[in-house]
Amino acid sequence: MFKEQIYNFRFFILVVLCSLGGYTAISQNLTTQEVDAELVNFSSLSPVQSEMDHLTGWAKQDNGRWLSAANRIPFTDEKTNQSTASERKLGQDNIISLQLRKVMIGNEQYNVLVKQYHDGDYEFPILQEGWRSFKSLDFYVFKSSKLADLLPNEIPFNKAYAVNLNVYARGTVKNFEEKSEDDEIIKTIQSIERGETVNDWNLIVAIFPIKNGDEEVVRFKLIKSFRKKYLVSYYAAPENWSKNFDMTFYDVKLFRFKSFIRDAQEFVLPVTNPDNPVAANDAYTNNYNWGILKYQMGDYPTAIEYFDKALQENPDTPDFLIYSFRGNARSKMRLYGDAIDDFDKALDFQPDDIMNYSNWIRNYFNRGVAKYYMQDLTGACKDWNKALELGFGPAHDYLLNYCQ
Repeated sequence: MFKEQIYNFRFFILVVLCSLGGYTAISQNLTTQEVDAELVNFSSLSPVQSEMDHLTGWAKQDNGRWLSAANRIPFTDEKTNQSTASERKLGQDNIISLQLRKVMIGNEQYNVLVKQYHDGDYEFPILQEGWRSFKSLDFYVFKSSKLADLLPNEIPFNKAYAVNLNVYARGTVKNFEEKSEDDEIIKTIQSIERGETVNDWNLIVAIFPIKNGDEEVVRFKLIKSFRKKYLVSYYAAPENWSKNFDMTFYDVKLFRFKSFIRDAQEFVLPVTNPDNPVAANDAYTNNYNWGILKYQMGDYPTAIEYFDKALQENPDTPDFLIYSFRGNARSKMRLYGDAIDDFDKALDFQPDDIMNYSNWIRNYFNRGVAKYYMQDLTGACKDWNKALELGFGPAHDYLLNYCQ
């Protein structure tokens, strides 16, 4: 199982994108001081791992008919829906997108559900004048194990169910485009960790997969509630599952909902607490996975430590990916010489499995990035040319821009 999860590396693309981002963001005009400032600014919140939009909102009208709108739940009466008032245009609820991100709290894996939506307020609320539009977001932090509850392996078609996320932390960021949403989310988590604040909120997700002929859709509803047992038991009780969809809900194509959950699940790795001993034959995989988790969080020094521990357990491993990951982590630490050594080792282990071949090719490109920073433009161009020759298309732009 561990081995299957290690090689199921859609998120290896993330590793390459991180290298790409680091490369393009640091041009030849960037000062050393700016590079150092970027280096120490490690993020403990992952980039967006999956996203879902193109939703349809539904509301049951007073006349018994259902009304739909794109990415918005209408009001239940026709007059309110036809109102031109700015706040009414937002509907009962609206969603720009739903995102899933990842965060480590202690040694446990958590996900962050981020709901972005259109928002606004009046400059003069009493007069309802001076409407100001902006975008806000709500976030909910929950254990990653809950992802499996949101979408079981065997999808229960035509049967509603509900999942209590037992939210660890939640919050709202108003006008997030003018703030650092990452900072707000992390500050909220840290405040709860330190016992400075208590989270009184929870989120229940009601889900209803429907199969009608060839059409497969998922109805869902985000139900905010307090962390009260009687509220959780009401919304999450089996006898009330279908009632959650009596008046309002969103729907989306099943393949979009499935991708939203499954893509985030691929970032969840099986690990044993590093303070607990593990069997000798599992120590390599456990340290390897911890290295990946730390890499995802941007904690590159600790990621390198875990990769080192894994290689101490199995120094003869033919797995090129561990050297690829450590090479990228070292590049992030500006340890370009060491990174080149890792990419060299990764390239020594060409995989037999064609499914891993495209990931192996990326080592040529990433080694070229490291060589560029070592002022070896000739070597960088040679590696980028090899990467392009073997089918890694993004290398073309680097050859065009730097290797004329």
